[in-house]
Amino acid sequence: MRKEASLEQWGGLYEVATRLKARKPWEKFCDMDLIGVRNGAAEDTVFFSILGQGGDCYGIVVYEGYEGLNRYMMLAMQDRLNFSMDFAMYNQKNLTCYWGNRDELTNKQRKVIKDLGYAYRGKNQWLYFLSYEPGYWPYDLNQEEVLRMNGHLQDLEMALQYYDQADMQVDFESGNMFLLSFDQKKETWSFGEEPLPFVGYQIRDLIITDEELLSDLAKAPKCDAVLEADLSVLGASVTDKKYDRPANPALPLLGDALSGMILKFEMPEPEEDPLVSLAEMVIGFIFYNGSPKEIQVSNDVVGAGLAQICEVCKIKLRRVNSLPGLESFKQGMERFGM
Repeated sequence: MRKEASLEQWGGLYEVATRLKARKPWEKFCDMDLIGVRNGAAEDTVFFSILGQGGDCYGIVVYEGYEGLNRYMMLAMQDRLNFSMDFAMYNQKNLTCYWGNRDELTNKQRKVIKDLGYAYRGKNQWLYFLSYEPGYWPYDLNQEEVLRMNGHLQDLEMALQYYDQADMQVDFESGNMFLLSFDQKKETWSFGEEPLPFVGYQIRDLIITDEELLSDLAKAPKCDAVLEADLSVLGASVTDKKYDRPANPALPLLGDALSGMILKFEMPEPEEDPLVSLAEMVIGFIFYNGSPKEIQVSNDVVGAGLAQICEVCKIKLRRVNSLPGLESFKQGMERFGM
């Protein structure tokens, strides 16, 4: 069950964020210049991206651990991965603070500001916070997230102090970061330039381990169908009492490339893996209609999710730039406000 932060806890977060704004870190860092703080295992490193060097949107984005960093890489490489910007944005996993305009804030966010006694005026001055989780709409921080974010921003404040004192010049363009690291044995902080653990989006394969299922797939008859397979996002806030925040689920889509018709789409639960749902849809098609001769995908992420099925069933898996039938379906959903 969701638990809200107290006004005092919000106050601590606003205090440290306000101090960070006074430092104007966007004058020294761009959004691709990552700062890391490590206080434990390497995979638990917290990564910070500073927004605002272009003067359009000031903010600090916090990516927790390697999973968070991989979501950052999805956004940074969105064009190369052939994802839509909406898909990359709505699949982020981070905690963010923004300095935006008053009309960007919800009534709840404005009330917190008023109750804390802050008064903001002008463009890009209103401080607010959002939590991004795949499958959900960007939403207010809960109590646990407020406390985590407070600690992360205090760590960032310390990292910026070390960076300024050392007058560092990090080669960010070569895939390095500025890292502030705590030595558990010596109980001291150290800092310096260090390579990022990875500099590209880590695509995962979807592996089926059910040998009986694999055997049945291999024996499925063939058909002449050519399918389009993709993932999309609903792009809308869905409120349901069973969720502690509005949902925005990813949608697995399956279409007929020859006719341009949508064959099936589903709306999984927010916590469900849409790639697994898509693989299940393809398996269902195979058992009902036979193995298609070709499945077209527009990015390697979907391709990796279907690669094993295609290999077992001897289906040609073809990477294309666009999927006309599914794109038409997506546009229709947008027209009807879905």
